[in-house]
Amino acid sequence: MDAGSSAPSTPSDCSSMEKTPSPRGPLPASAARQMPTPPPPFPAAPRVEVRRVWAHNFDAEARLIGSLLPRFRYAAVDTEFPGTVYRPAGAAYTLTPERRYDLLRQNVDALNLIQLGLTLFDAGGRLPSLGGGGGAARYVWEFNFREFDVRRHRHAPESIAMLRAKGVDFDRTHQHGVGAAEFGPRLRKWLRAGLGRAGVVTFSGGYDLAYLVKVMFGPGYKMPMSAAQFEGVAKAALVRRRLFDVKEMARLCPRDLRGGLESVAVKLNLGRAVGEAHQAGSDSLLTCHTFMKMRESYFDDDDKLARVAGFLTDITAC
Repeated sequence: MDAGSSAPSTPSDCSSMEKTPSPRGPLPASAARQMPTPPPPFPAAPRVEVRRVWAHNFDAEARLIGSLLPRFRYAAVDTEFPGTVYRPAGAAYTLTPERRYDLLRQNVDALNLIQLGLTLFDAGGRLPSLGGGGGAARYVWEFNFREFDVRRHRHAPESIAMLRAKGVDFDRTHQHGVGAAEFGPRLRKWLRAGLGRAGVVTFSGGYDLAYLVKVMFGPGYKMPMSAAQFEGVAKAALVRRRLFDVKEMARLCPRDLRGGLESVAVKLNLGRAVGEAHQAGSDSLLTCHTFMKMRESYFDDDDKLARVAGFLTDITAC
């Protein structure tokens, strides 16, 4: 019967109503004891904020990061740089590993880092929180560097246009960014204190690692001539950390996970917790989440994970 329709009362209806307790009345004690306790509300995902680092707050943020390293033993990194100015003459898939590395070497030697995204996380994928309680915000970092001058230095115009569209202010980074000469020694100190002790995670990480090594050694550093030489330098500089390239991990998964970071994340049903693509802090966090999802789904023990460590796009991967 429709809720809006009515039916005439009958004696049987009335007697039934008289014998049945009103549902609005108090329940018997025995019935109340049988009522299940409602489940607690599902906790909302913690809010994530990007801590943007400039010259004026670099020392304070660097000390904060140093204090977190004993508890957060994984580090996901992402770099933003002025594109590539040395490019292959033909399709990229036709390049030999030697030629891929040669192009990387030339570009990193010619260009400067603009941003570095850093996400610290523990073995369960949890991020640092600086407040008490489960509702406190979690944090990732985005370092802005001063070396690149868009008016004087070589760059790929399409890359600069894309970064501008994502909010990068090139005048501000050049005037107020962190100096590589200050950042390099701090990065070495973090590594000695345990940065990435359980693993350093990237996505398509050849350029990320190369720029990390360049900024670590400071102005005037030139990339080694061969990939094998660079691997030796990187292993020594990173204190033999385990390196995980999520793009290379995706190639070894039993399902089709080809594509860029955003594409792979979508295939794994992951979304961004903060920011947009090609913002270094946001990309480092999405790299962390993608690594954790792949680890849970496909590399769920240490032996499996160890087999994918050390492969980096454009350096060790063919």
